[in-house]
Amino acid sequence: METLHIVINISLVLFIIVWAILGFWLCKNYNRLFGPNPDDPAETPGARSFGVAHIIAVWIGGIALAIYFLNR
Repeated sequence: METLHIVINISLVLFIIVWAILGFWLCKNYNRLFGPNPDDPAETPGARSFGVAHIIAVWIGGIALAIYFLNR
Protein backbone atom coordinates (compact mmCIF):
# COMPACT_ATOMS: atom_id res chain seq x y z
CA MET A 1 0.00 0.00 0.00
CA GLU A 2 2.92 2.34 0.71
CA THR A 3 4.23 1.81 -2.84
CA LEU A 4 0.90 2.92 -4.30
CA HIS A 5 1.04 6.07 -2.15
CA ILE A 6 4.51 6.90 -3.50
CA VAL A 7 3.42 6.32 -7.11
CA ILE A 8 0.39 8.58 -6.64
CA ASN A 9 2.53 11.31 -5.06
CA ILE A 10 5.05 11.15 -7.91
CA SER A 11 2.20 11.34 -10.42
CA LEU A 12 0.76 14.38 -8.65
CA VAL A 13 4.13 16.14 -8.61
CA LEU A 14 4.54 15.48 -12.35
CA PHE A 15 1.01 16.77 -12.94
CA ILE A 16 1.78 19.98 -11.01
CA ILE A 17 4.95 20.52 -13.05
CA VAL A 18 3.16 20.00 -16.39
CA TRP A 19 0.20 22.13 -15.22
CA ALA A 20 2.55 24.96 -14.22
CA ILE A 21 4.31 24.79 -17.60
CA LEU A 22 0.91 24.95 -19.32
CA GLY A 23 -0.01 28.01 -17.23
CA PHE A 24 3.27 29.71 -18.14
CA TRP A 25 2.67 28.95 -21.82
CA LEU A 26 -0.86 30.41 -21.62
CA CYS A 27 0.51 33.59 -20.04
CA LYS A 28 3.31 33.87 -22.59
CA ASN A 29 0.90 33.51 -25.53
CA TYR A 30 -1.89 35.58 -23.98
CA ASN A 31 -2.38 38.07 -26.84
CA ARG A 32 -2.31 35.43 -29.55
CA LEU A 33 -4.74 33.16 -27.71
CA PHE A 34 -7.06 35.65 -26.04
CA GLY A 35 -6.59 38.84 -28.04
CA PRO A 36 -9.09 40.28 -30.51
CA ASN A 37 -10.08 37.85 -33.23
CA PRO A 38 -9.58 39.39 -36.69
CA ASP A 39 -12.14 36.98 -38.19
CA ASP A 40 -14.85 38.06 -35.75
CA PRO A 41 -14.83 41.85 -35.30
CA ALA A 42 -18.16 41.70 -33.44
CA GLU A 43 -16.64 39.71 -30.56
CA THR A 44 -16.88 41.79 -27.40
CA PRO A 45 -14.16 42.26 -24.79
CA GLY A 46 -16.65 40.89 -22.23
CA ALA A 47 -16.89 37.59 -24.10
CA ARG A 48 -13.11 37.30 -24.17
CA SER A 49 -12.75 38.16 -20.48
CA PHE A 50 -15.36 35.54 -19.54
CA GLY A 51 -13.37 32.90 -21.43
CA VAL A 52 -10.12 33.97 -19.79
CA ALA A 53 -11.73 33.95 -16.33
CA HIS A 54 -13.01 30.42 -16.95
CA ILE A 55 -9.57 29.19 -18.03
CA ILE A 56 -7.92 30.78 -14.98
CA ALA A 57 -10.53 29.24 -12.64
CA VAL A 58 -9.96 25.77 -14.10
CA TRP A 59 -6.17 26.19 -13.90
CA ILE A 60 -6.25 27.31 -10.25
CA GLY A 61 -8.74 24.55 -9.40
CA GLY A 62 -6.48 21.91 -10.94
CA ILE A 63 -3.48 23.12 -8.94
CA ALA A 64 -5.55 23.31 -5.74
CA LEU A 65 -6.86 19.76 -6.14
CA ALA A 66 -3.40 18.37 -6.88
CA ILE A 67 -1.89 20.09 -3.83
CA TYR A 68 -4.81 18.95 -1.65
CA PHE A 69 -4.36 15.30 -2.60
CA LEU A 70 -0.58 15.57 -2.41
CA ASN A 71 -0.86 16.59 1.26
CA ARG A 72 -3.18 13.73 2.20
